[in-house]
Amino acid sequence: MSRGGTLARGTLAAGLILAAGVAGYALRAARTAPAAAPLVPTAPSRRAPALSAPAAHRARHTLPDALPQIPFRDRHGRLRRFADWGGRPLLVNFWAPWCSPCRAEVPLLEQLSRTRPQGLQVIGVAVDARPAVLRYAQQAGIRYPLLIGLRPGMRAIRALGMMAAFPFSVFVDAHGRIVTVEVGRLRAAEANVILERIGALDRGQVSLAAARGEIAAEIAQLAAHRAAHAQS
Repeated sequence: MSRGGTLARGTLAAGLILAAGVAGYALRAARTAPAAAPLVPTAPSRRAPALSAPAAHRARHTLPDALPQIPFRDRHGRLRRFADWGGRPLLVNFWAPWCSPCRAEVPLLEQLSRTRPQGLQVIGVAVDARPAVLRYAQQAGIRYPLLIGLRPGMRAIRALGMMAAFPFSVFVDAHGRIVTVEVGRLRAAEANVILERIGALDRGQVSLAAARGEIAAEIAQLAAHRAAHAQS
């Protein structure tokens, strides 16, 4: 790629973040009732998005019950929608190839895609220009399905009530219901907690509200444990 093309991509990436709001904002959703619960953005940061926020920075957003059925082109140019993978739990990861935390979580996503815990289907939503996405996907060896496009990606982000602070992952049960959203680099411990609860939900062992509450409580414990170890 020419220097001009590289600069153009850098400008596009910066413009995307600025257009979506202050860079580094993070939102987390773990709804505990049938009605949509608020998402909580954090204070601006130049690092990977944090997972909690002081009250002064809270704002109310709503999360829809299901993924928006916006058409995307996949890596082969075929028109696809999230409904094409219906009937199974989904991990829908929103990312961009210029995003460092996004690149760091690719090995975990590949592992989850291969092992398919709870019958999971991993889908990557790449919000960037198609050539850049395909080039990086080949370099990184991404094999799970990719849905590609700046415009449809931004439409999906807005429909979810989110902001373009990458990465974030939307977890959906086998009935197509959004269970929770994990913002920032996805880690194995958090993914295991969420997928275990989704498995119990799909088996009818817990209600949707209970699964969301248990996920929120367990992930809060993981975050507290990690913070305590970081300070010791």
